[in-house]
Amino acid sequence: MLSGADLSPTARRIAREFCGNAAAVASLGGMIETGRLPHAFIIEGADGLGKSSFARLIARGAMCGCREPLSGECGHCRKLRENIHPDLIYIQGSGKTNAIPIDAIRAMRKDALIAPNEAGKRVFILEDCDNMLPAAQNAFLKIFEEAPPHVVFIITCRSAMNLLTTIRSRGRIITLHPVEAEEGADFIADVMNAADRQSARNALAESGGNIGEALRLLGSESASQTAEQANSIADGILEAMCSGSELDLAVNCAAIGKDRAMGGAVCAILCERLRCGLMTAVGAGDTVDSADRQALRLGALLSPENVIRQIDEINQLSEMLRINISMPLFNTKLAIILQRRK
Repeated sequence: MLSGADLSPTARRIAREFCGNAAAVASLGGMIETGRLPHAFIIEGADGLGKSSFARLIARGAMCGCREPLSGECGHCRKLRENIHPDLIYIQGSGKTNAIPIDAIRAMRKDALIAPNEAGKRVFILEDCDNMLPAAQNAFLKIFEEAPPHVVFIITCRSAMNLLTTIRSRGRIITLHPVEAEEGADFIADVMNAADRQSARNALAESGGNIGEALRLLGSESASQTAEQANSIADGILEAMCSGSELDLAVNCAAIGKDRAMGGAVCAILCERLRCGLMTAVGAGDTVDSADRQALRLGALLSPENVIRQIDEINQLSEMLRINISMPLFNTKLAIILQRRK
């Protein structure tokens, strides 16, 4: 098994951005360093293993102009990071089957004959080709087997066996595998800054070492925690509104902290609860869940006009999260909006 010390300098740079799969990383690093990238790659593996990420690393290797390959200092690397490089073209499927249609392949064949705009190579990434019909694959084969020297083709799929034999035989097949729990946890925590190590280990164990699936699980867990915390903060704010304590209201609004997502979630909950209070204020309290005692109390304490005004002002304040209002100012404004007044 390869370790970091066994990798070439270029492969080590790749490994900083791509977890596991040391053999594939070492192979790509060697090809980039020697300038011997083949004209066609087929990257196979389950969804979530990083096929698209690896394809982009190949594209960088084909276009990079850095003194030390993939060091990120050249204009091509910068434009690829920002997704604005004119010589990187994605070909994607459409329709119910998400298959790349033959018309898209025919258009790509013409496009592939055009010289690169800026880099030494034009790179075409054909994504999720498992469902590509034989007619489209055959149309692709016409340029795939005799690609112009300035073109690199990269196909991604779950299994290369879903492609025609003639396609498989003409591309360098790279198979991606799940990662080890420790390595994957370090990558998620240190490189992606997406979770603490223990949470990352748990998610990787549940996903069988699939980083993409682990990140999805962590995202769901994070969203659930955010929702739970937002409900708790909203409860505190509404209780302070009912008691009429401006200090308690300010303290509970300040609990949102600097988390913009939390601020948006709290605003959404407050508007919904205030709408319930509005129903009570206009004499339709029997339509409100009796368990929402805070909404019922607010409906009795506030005039309908005031509740409507507060809902409108909260929605306006929530929109300000998108234009970078400072969070301390956001929290203060929210407390001012919600001060109880007839």
